Amino acid sequence: MPPQQENRGSPPREPYLVSVSVLFLLLSVSVSSIVAFGIGWAARIITLQQVTHDFAATVPPQRTGTKDSFPALRDPDTTGFCAKTSYSGKDFSGLAKDISSASVHAPACATTCNGDGDVSKNHAVSSGRHLLMDIKDVDGTFLNSDLRLAEAMTSLAYETNETMLSYHCHKMLPAGVTCVGVLLRSHITFHTWPAEGVITLDFFVSGTGSLMHALPIMERLFGPRVEGGPNPPGETMWAHKMRGFAPKADDNNPLRDDLGTGYLEVMDFDYKREVFSSVSPFQRIDIWDFIDPRFGNVESYRKSISLDEVTYESLHPELFRKDRALFLDGVEQSSRLGNEAYHESLVHPGMFAHRKPRRVAIIGGGEGATLREVLKHRTVEKAVMVEIDQVMVEAAREYLPDWSDCSDLQGSADWCGDDPRADVLYKDALAWFSDRFGEHATVDEDPFDVIIMDALDPQDNIPFAKALYDNDAFLRSLHSGLSEEGVIVMQLGSSPEFRDPPEDHSFHHNRAKVTELIQKVGFESMHVYEEAHSQFENPWSYLVAFKDNKNRAHWYANPAEVEMKIQTRLVPTKSGASSLSYFDGATMWRYQMPHKVFETTYCRKDPEPMDCEWWEEQYEDENAPVSSFEVKISSVEGKSGRGVYATVDIPMYTKIGMEESLKAIRVPPPTASRVNAYCEVAEQICPVFTYIEGYGWDVNTMGEKGYVVDSGILTFQNHGCNGTYNVGHFDESGDGETEFTIDPTKIPKKFQGLFGKKNTIYSPLIDRHYLDYYNGATDFALRDIKAGEEILCNYVAFTAGEQKEWGEEIHNLRNMCEEGDKPVGISQYESE
Repeated sequence: MPPQQENRGSPPREPYLVSVSVLFLLLSVSVSSIVAFGIGWAARIITLQQVTHDFAATVPPQRTGTKDSFPALRDPDTTGFCAKTSYSGKDFSGLAKDISSASVHAPACATTCNGDGDVSKNHAVSSGRHLLMDIKDVDGTFLNSDLRLAEAMTSLAYETNETMLSYHCHKMLPAGVTCVGVLLRSHITFHTWPAEGVITLDFFVSGTGSLMHALPIMERLFGPRVEGGPNPPGETMWAHKMRGFAPKADDNNPLRDDLGTGYLEVMDFDYKREVFSSVSPFQRIDIWDFIDPRFGNVESYRKSISLDEVTYESLHPELFRKDRALFLDGVEQSSRLGNEAYHESLVHPGMFAHRKPRRVAIIGGGEGATLREVLKHRTVEKAVMVEIDQVMVEAAREYLPDWSDCSDLQGSADWCGDDPRADVLYKDALAWFSDRFGEHATVDEDPFDVIIMDALDPQDNIPFAKALYDNDAFLRSLHSGLSEEGVIVMQLGSSPEFRDPPEDHSFHHNRAKVTELIQKVGFESMHVYEEAHSQFENPWSYLVAFKDNKNRAHWYANPAEVEMKIQTRLVPTKSGASSLSYFDGATMWRYQMPHKVFETTYCRKDPEPMDCEWWEEQYEDENAPVSSFEVKISSVEGKSGRGVYATVDIPMYTKIGMEESLKAIRVPPPTASRVNAYCEVAEQICPVFTYIEGYGWDVNTMGEKGYVVDSGILTFQNHGCNGTYNVGHFDESGDGETEFTIDPTKIPKKFQGLFGKKNTIYSPLIDRHYLDYYNGATDFALRDIKAGEEILCNYVAFTAGEQKEWGEEIHNLRNMCEEGDKPVGISQYESE
């Protein structure tokens, strides 16, 4: 008590001390802890009993197995394995007395081990097969029974011929079971959620081959439905993975290609089911159904086939179908969702690039879809499909009926192979073409207008792919098997990527080889294009090649022309609907300009192609802008009208008005020919053609003769007679020749196109920039030009066309440079 509160009359109190022994403190803490633990333990038991009682309302009780009641292990005695093993383990059962557990151990082999007990060579391989599975809508009673689950696990090992060394299960309270089974070659593990009806499983076995045979066994053993219940269709997701480092001999395992890596290894598919699998004398054939959650779902598919209620899905079932895919030796060939996009992009660009295809040959195409697209053209009189594998054709006809359905084409048949114009041959295409069009041909056959190669991808690492794409004798027979206006089209596999090296140094080397050989055997024009909607992992690339360069003019048809061809050339359908799903004029226009990636990888070649080198340097040179020139009457004998003069000194190698050259007016061949034709019947059109022909120059870079006209003052550049020109190009396009030094009755090859055919057979860069590369090509100063000097070019370099036209052009140039007062060339046009 504080001093101010003490009684004044009381004597002062003495302070006191309390002593406690260490033993008393220890006993107090111990007793308190024991009492607290006892209260907590009792509360836990009461709580667990209540939760267990609540769960029992939804999951009926089952017996809790004892060690003796769990299934014994059985050695299938068929694995051929025998190994010496040792066992060690530790668990926490001492801290969790209420957890039901069992651990049963079996000998490593039922038979006596010989020698040192080494496992077989297959077991020693550092690779394996891994099957992961999630199952939904499973009986909750089953999922909460460690005994029944242990029986399923041991049965799985036995039925898949795997030796189980031991297994261990923990039953969770209030619900759930976790089990691990140790196999001689790896393991089985799983966990369950009884209230949700879900189990997840993991089955791994070392070795090579496939574990797919275990898939239906796992679904049957671990996916029972509730007895007497509504039993909605269960959902199963699974993935089959190839693990480890497979031996070289396993490289051609189909499960290591598209079928495995792109589909079977992916867990995300809502639905995966095998439709057909067989091994023909030539290849393995697999057909699978899938539902990819990116493009659909199981619920929508079920609604689309349901007869119980009317839904949008049931009214439009074609939009919600399962995807179906075909694989040959594990490599995807086509799918239901990408079928039209792939086959239309393979067939129609080449078909419409021919003036009138009557005879068409197909190499491969076992699905029948390529034949289907060819038969849509009413000009076709004969379509020969040469496919080596009859089993493939029959499987496709049964399991891929949409691919070869011609029932909607007027005058055709239900199966495209029965169309009266079709001829399906089960032959080796290499031998068939060699016998008819090879160097030692023995069979007469009319040439084809179009040949379509729908065979193996050039990236396939098999000998037959090399025989197709690295075989100049075969490609020569294809060249010989085409008519003079013939076109060949082939699919060339997945498109390159920006970071790829040049194709001859990548896994695209077969594609690089075939493009080289196609040029070598005599094709005069080649173009690459791609389609990204074929449902493959990457955009798909194609190559079209023309036997004669001039026929490429149809390749560059504008969208309106292509649409007109579609309307007039395709066979009408019985339904009245369009027979094309993806291809149209706008799509063809996109194919005419290859993706930038083709240009990039092409220009990485070593040595760098000359066209790439020129393109890189074209904007690096000095340029004399248009403001450096003026227009006055030409100094060329006074007969050529106006001319262009320099107002400043222009050094050698300087470009002449580059900014204006790129704005030139371009008149493609179809437009030029139509304007010329209309001029003969409608005189008011003639001045247009006169302007085009008089002020422009000829180019045949699009196969036939077109024109380019400068849009500014450079159009008045005059012709430097007898080699007096001072601007042009430093190449072999015709510079150096004059109207007096060449024979007008002959056309040197170097004049057949601005840069000559040889350099333009195949160049993705030129295909992407042909308008600028050819038509807007800028002149250089070939020597120093002084201010006041007239700019003169070499008209000889601009001539093009057939021999008759060539001679007329040279004759006109000679007249322009001869003495006399009669106007020629532009002056003549203007005077008239």
